Amino acid sequence: MQIIPYDLQRNPNCDHSIVIDEIAFSLVEHLFLGSENPWSHWGNTYLDAEEIAQIIAKLNTYKIYLEAKKYLRYNDNVHLLFKQETKLFKKKYPRYKTDVIKMMDDLIRFLTNRLEQDVDGFTIIGV
Repeated sequence: MQIIPYDLQRNPNCDHSIVIDEIAFSLVEHLFLGSENPWSHWGNTYLDAEEIAQIIAKLNTYKIYLEAKKYLRYNDNVHLLFKQETKLFKKKYPRYKTDVIKMMDDLIRFLTNRLEQDVDGFTIIGV
């Protein structure tokens, strides 16, 4: 997954973008794409600055939720792209927690910094 400032017409070289592993992105995909189906990240999705500001707030809330968890249980609101990966992630969460929080911090910082530079939207380039 790649998130680029603007759209592909204005940023065809994907300058100043961030790349996130597809499985890692699936942890936060619902915050970007709502209740879309699990394959909604295929293709490109444009989100305007207002939507991105809302996503940043959701990312912060979700990050706080995950930071507070020492372990993940079956009923915790955590899902990855595939059921088997979700099960493994929940089982090994204490080992992954630091990297997950870092990924979310990096993503929040990236989006916030670009919005502060008056970027009017972002394109999520799927697989």
